[in-house]
Amino acid sequence: MNSSKNLFRLTQVVVSATRNASKEVVNPRFHTMKARQKVFGVDDGVPVHLKAGFGDKMLVSLTWVLIGVGLAGSGHTVFTLITK
Repeated sequence: MNSSKNLFRLTQVVVSATRNASKEVVNPRFHTMKARQKVFGVDDGVPVHLKAGFGDKMLVSLTWVLIGVGLAGSGHTVFTLITK
């Protein structure tokens, strides 16, 4: 008899915990994050590092320019060291 009461109480606790978990308040930024994840998850042939738009394209272009400047500077240094 006592074990059936304990089982009934346990069942009530589990049911109430399940009901309370479904009413949990979600942070409003959660939905915006999920929307951004959907954008990044679409297979449209665009690399991930370019999917956020114009700003990403500018950063990638700036990175390539800086790499080019660095390589040109390195080449210039090597050339001046060889020729002297």
